[in-house]
Amino acid sequence: MSSRPSSFEARLFLLREMVVRDIRARYAGSSLGIVWAFAQPLLWMALFTAVFGFILRAPLEQGFANFPEFLMAGLLPWMAFHEGVSRSATALTDNASMVKKTVFPLETLVLSVVLAAVVNEIIALAIYAVFVGFLGHLSAPWLLLAVPALLAQVVLTFGLGCLVATLTTFVRDTAQVLGIGLTVLFYATPIVYPASLVPASFRPVLRANPLTHLTEWYRSAFTLHTLPPAASVLFVVACAAVSAALGMALFARARPHFADVI
Repeated sequence: MSSRPSSFEARLFLLREMVVRDIRARYAGSSLGIVWAFAQPLLWMALFTAVFGFILRAPLEQGFANFPEFLMAGLLPWMAFHEGVSRSATALTDNASMVKKTVFPLETLVLSVVLAAVVNEIIALAIYAVFVGFLGHLSAPWLLLAVPALLAQVVLTFGLGCLVATLTTFVRDTAQVLGIGLTVLFYATPIVYPASLVPASFRPVLRANPLTHLTEWYRSAFTLHTLPPAASVLFVVACAAVSAALGMALFARARPHFADVI
């Protein structure tokens, strides 16, 4: 038998090395190193808790002990989603020499960025789980509900990442427009406020946002211990599948031209 690795094994090895490289590069020269993976979310938690929890006094949904518990279940996945999409936009242009001179599956550049963000999210979620456990709300079996939510999030992020990476390569203004769009999307997702505060006339818009359902999914896993509605799960899965299919199709169609315009 041949001892040469299969194409799949070679791609998996390449992906793993790129994810590790990305994580090491991010914390290279930093005195705190990997601590920043949960230090940054803690800083955002303190800011949003001060503004929305104490100043604006946003009401809590039933079942949550305090505002940080409510906030972090949505904020941590959002931060990984935001990082994955925004960094994917420049994944090709930032690695122009590799795109031009190296033959390898270019979508790996996007996927490695998405997975590196997810690694940070998992570290932060582990700390969050300890916090929820301290509050007496953690249930290990219910935590398994976060696994399919994370997988759906990865597929959704990867699909959008392929889309914005392709667009940015041909239209460099895409990265600037994306920044504005992600800010709008953040406030269109019930992360720092409960969905019950949204007027009834705007709730269809809220429900059309797959991140709304993902946020609720994570809150169910960590604190509420209720199964998300089947329609909500199917909607997230459908959005993730459509995102991946469209993003990869556009990426594949544009791939032969990347080296010419990058």
